[in-house]
Amino acid sequence: MSMPCPKASLAPSCEIDLDATGKRHGYVRIQFSSDRSAYGWLPLPIMSIRNGDGPVAVVIGANHGDEYEGVSITNGLYQELEPGDVAGQIIFLPAANAPAFYAGRRTSPLDWTGEANLNRLFPGSQYGSPTEMIAWFITTQIVPRGDAFFDLHSAGKSIDHHPSVKIRLMGDAKKDALQMKFLELFGAPLGIVGDRVHETTLSGEILPLDKIYLSTELGGAGKIRPWIRSFAYNGMKRCLRELGVLQTDEVLPKPEHKVALKAMQTGDHYVFAHKDGMFEPVVNLGESVEDGQLAGYIWDLKEPWETPEELHFNKGGVVFCKRTPALCEIGDTLFFTLSDYDG
Repeated sequence: MSMPCPKASLAPSCEIDLDATGKRHGYVRIQFSSDRSAYGWLPLPIMSIRNGDGPVAVVIGANHGDEYEGVSITNGLYQELEPGDVAGQIIFLPAANAPAFYAGRRTSPLDWTGEANLNRLFPGSQYGSPTEMIAWFITTQIVPRGDAFFDLHSAGKSIDHHPSVKIRLMGDAKKDALQMKFLELFGAPLGIVGDRVHETTLSGEILPLDKIYLSTELGGAGKIRPWIRSFAYNGMKRCLRELGVLQTDEVLPKPEHKVALKAMQTGDHYVFAHKDGMFEPVVNLGESVEDGQLAGYIWDLKEPWETPEELHFNKGGVVFCKRTPALCEIGDTLFFTLSDYDG
């Protein structure tokens, strides 16, 4: 009589019990057999504060590995808060794309392509590459638990953003009103409102489930600015209190900026490089520009006596993002503008 062979799982596993009350931390273990470590695993930090009944908030940093503001804010919240401050649960993933974060890169160097972007690989695969397994764990083990998600992005080394917070309207009057309130409470200079959902992203997994999803662009350029970190940290606490999961008596400062509402844009609002060279911008982040206005120049690296190519804005608005490195290649995003929200 033959006996079935028991199966051993190589799927990601979590060291902490997310259903347990109290303050807990540990790792999600991502199985990774490499030349250096045949039976090893990769550590993905995870923390939880749970107490009583209430909503479940999920705070995420480093969805892209070179975005550091969200990591700092997530770490700070976990270290500051205690179970008595919480009614419900806050789950923290400070470095969602941990391999990319450890490498100081936007994308993970450990996958087959060497350039795995976590936020383009959802819903992931239980037995795929390391980044696919991270996406699978978040999709199957974290997304079902959460009521509201705060995905703290900040552009990374190649781009700098005028700080913003972004929501997608859901068509649910109560939830949309709460999200609009979050835009005000977060305290960023810009509040972006849209309704598009992109497949293969984290938001693409969350929004079809009618769960609240808020994302940010908190500067970038591969660094942490104290003024951005400060208002965003306070803004997160104001939003968590509005959600009902944060129950402290702390008197929080009022939002540091009066939010200017902008619409989510694509297409003509981008300015791309159409040649390789040195990018020289002539406008700054946060400035208002007109259709056709001069944006900058691209200088030829090897023929500096040639007249530089002029760059112009296709669509006016506020300058939302700008390329950080001066050297550019054809296809690089150099600028992106936002127009006013009229909803």
